[in-house]
Amino acid sequence: MLFLGEARAQSADSAHLPPETILLFVASWCAPCHGELAQLSEIGRGAQPYRILVVPFDDSRATRAMLNAVPAAQRWQPDRATQRSLAAEVERRSAGLPFSLVIDRDARICAAHAEALDAAKAAAMVSACRR
Repeated sequence: MLFLGEARAQSADSAHLPPETILLFVASWCAPCHGELAQLSEIGRGAQPYRILVVPFDDSRATRAMLNAVPAAQRWQPDRATQRSLAAEVERRSAGLPFSLVIDRDARICAAHAEALDAAKAAAMVSACRR
């Protein structure tokens, strides 16, 4: 997990990031991502008062189908420029998925997590960002 100082060196355009949110990147080919989605309610409870938004890492038919099981209010499809910037951010910070970014109240990246997320890890990330 990366916190604050490390995470603030960012390339994603913060003007387009949803504040007080954990972005959970998923793709159909990522087995742990399926496990995260199965725990989405629990992860969301751990992240409170931040919300969880699931972001497709790719635009494949299988990933779109995977997202159909996610409540519409918890899905986020950013515009193409933001999507490209976020994908580059994920690739810069991690060898792959699963991966999560926490966006603070000022719409800046304040923490990153490069393994499967659970409620306790989500709570720790939010706590670090609220300091």
